[in-house]
Amino acid sequence: MTGPSFISLWHACGLATLGYRVVYVLPWLDEVSQQRLWGETRFVDFDEQVDWLQTELEAFGPYKFPECRPYRARFVAGMGSIVPMEDVYRAAPPARCLIASEPEHLCWYPVTTRRRGIRADKTIGLSMTDYETYIRMSGLPFPNSLARLVSYLHGRALRLRIDLPLSLSPALTLPGITMPVERVTGVMPGYAQVPLVTQETEGIYFLGAFLWEKGLDDLARIAARAKRPIDVIGGGRDEAEFRAFAREEGADLRFFGPNRRFWSDIGRYRVMVNPSRSEILCTATADALVAGRHVILPDCPGNLPYRAYPNAHFYTELEGALEALEYALTTVPEPPVAAREDFDWMSACRRLVHLAGLERRD
Repeated sequence: MTGPSFISLWHACGLATLGYRVVYVLPWLDEVSQQRLWGETRFVDFDEQVDWLQTELEAFGPYKFPECRPYRARFVAGMGSIVPMEDVYRAAPPARCLIASEPEHLCWYPVTTRRRGIRADKTIGLSMTDYETYIRMSGLPFPNSLARLVSYLHGRALRLRIDLPLSLSPALTLPGITMPVERVTGVMPGYAQVPLVTQETEGIYFLGAFLWEKGLDDLARIAARAKRPIDVIGGGRDEAEFRAFAREEGADLRFFGPNRRFWSDIGRYRVMVNPSRSEILCTATADALVAGRHVILPDCPGNLPYRAYPNAHFYTELEGALEALEYALTTVPEPPVAAREDFDWMSACRRLVHLAGLERRD
C-alpha cells in the first residue's frame, strides 16, 4: 500500500495501455516473510499474487495488465523493508528501456551487476525515498554519520547503473548525482471524479502511515490547539504510541484504520492536514488536491511542487498551521483544474515514454 509500490504498478499498466510490451518485475516473498510482514500468508504462489494485483487494477479502470515476473525477496523487520535476495537488474529481461523504481533500494543485494551487465539500451531510475531523513530520526547510533554513508553508497549505486536518475521533488539529493525533477506520477482516477467542496462540507482528515517520521506529534498538537476533531486514516508501527500521545495532548483524533479506496470517502472532507516533512512528493497530498480539497502543509523541499496550486497552504510554525486551517474552514477551495491536468496518470506515462526515448514503437 505504499506510494512507490503503486507508482511502479501504474507505470507498468500505463505503458502497456499505451501499446508497449511491458514486463513488470516485482518481489515475491516466501511464507516466512509474508507472515512477518502481514501476520498471515496471503499468497500461496506468485500466480495468486498476480491475480490479486489484476483484481486491484480492475477497480481503477480499463487499463491493460502487463506480463509479470518475480524476483526473490525477503522482509527484514529490523529494516522495515523488503530486501532483494537476487540481482534484480539481471532478473529483468532484455529491453529497450529498464525503468527501476527506487534503483538504490534494488542495489541492496550485495552482488548487483553494473551497467554493462544490464540488458537494456537505456536505464532510468526513479528515486522516491529520503533515507537520510529516516536514518537521522531512527534513534540508531551515530545517525548523522550513518545517513551520510548511506547517501554516498546510494549515489554510487546509481552512478554505476542508471543512465537517467530522476526525482519527484527537490527534497532528494545524492552525492555526485544530478537528478532532474520530473512529473512522472499521477493519482488514482477516482479522485478526479469526487464532487467538489460546498459551504456545508466541514470534515478534516489525515491519511498516511503511522510513523513518527510523518509528523504525527505535530498532527496531534494541531488538533488539540485548534480544538477540532481530525479523522485519522491509516495504520502502522507507531500506532499505539501515537494514540497515547494524542490522549496526553487532549487531541480529538478519530481513528478509522487503512482505506484502500479513499476516493469513495473523501467527499465528506474539506481539509487535509499533512504535517510530514519526510516525503519526497506525498501521493496523499496530490490525491487531496486533485479531489479539490484544501491541504495544510509544512514549508519544506518535498512540498515545493505543491506551491503551484491555490488550495495548498503552507506553514513554518504550528501557529501558521492553525491560521491556515481556519482559513481553509471558512473558504471554498478553488476548482482543481491544474491539479487534475498535472496528476493525470496517462499523461505521466506519456512523459515517461518521452524520457525513455520510446516514441517510436518499432
